[in-house]
Amino acid sequence: MDWRQPPGVPCRIPTTPPEQGVARMSIRTRLLLIALLAALVPALLVLVRSVEDREAIIAADTQRLSTLAQDKSDELYERIRGTTQLQFGLARARDLDTDDRVGCSAFLSEVRESHPQYTGILTIRPDGRLFCDSLRSGRELDLNDRDYFRRAVAEKGAVVLEPAFGRLTGRAVMQVAHPVRTASGELRFVLLASLDLEKIATFAGPVVPGARLLIVDDKGLVLAATPQGSAGFKPGQSIAGTPLWQFAEPRDGAAEAEVAMQGGELMRWARADSNSISGTRVHVLAGAPRDAIIAKAQRRHANDIVALSS
Repeated sequence: MDWRQPPGVPCRIPTTPPEQGVARMSIRTRLLLIALLAALVPALLVLVRSVEDREAIIAADTQRLSTLAQDKSDELYERIRGTTQLQFGLARARDLDTDDRVGCSAFLSEVRESHPQYTGILTIRPDGRLFCDSLRSGRELDLNDRDYFRRAVAEKGAVVLEPAFGRLTGRAVMQVAHPVRTASGELRFVLLASLDLEKIATFAGPVVPGARLLIVDDKGLVLAATPQGSAGFKPGQSIAGTPLWQFAEPRDGAAEAEVAMQGGELMRWARADSNSISGTRVHVLAGAPRDAIIAKAQRRHANDIVALSS
């Protein structure tokens, strides 16, 4: 049988009806959309989880910073309260009511060895001269220029507090000055205990990645900064006039905020409620770089992306 087309007869090519072509294109489009959705849905879920993880980590670590700052503020309060109790007992010791400077200093040295939270304990004569001190330095110092001494002389028994850098040690301390008087009200001496603020500011373990703690006085002077050598903070440095000081200065309770630091670094900061230590004239702050806080969430997001693309 001759399968070839006879001469003069036009060749007919089978065609698909238009409605069937449209139907096939519609099916292909739907399949493509389904494939795209199948790829996009997991990606969207990964994105949503990444955002949720980041916000949850920021909230949790900010709370940890707030707890750290408040714990240290409470510790300072307890240390001051314990100091006043110690001074109340020492004020009645015959070892301090003496003209024996060497013996008095030796006695205070033994007391300080039992209480390492102090950089020093000393007595000041009513005329402002240092008499005996736990360091047994034998130095002659006139402390009339110290605000805590002038206020202690004026007080009738209340303890006076003042943050400062110790003249004998150079360390940041909370001076706790207790005026000791006779029964008739005459000043015998001022008993001074210097609480080591660096020890109070020290904290153990990685509370939050990159965490640091600051104790700052009411003029914006950094008294203690831990860990020691934290970039941008060191004792004696002033943060007055900076965005961090604007956050730290108010005393209306605890607070948390994101603060842009010098150089553009963003940090999460928490401020302790200082009502319980209002007489100390200090602020306690805990902070950490925002990038360090969210690094864990970013690593998890990167792992999810790798798993999604494999």
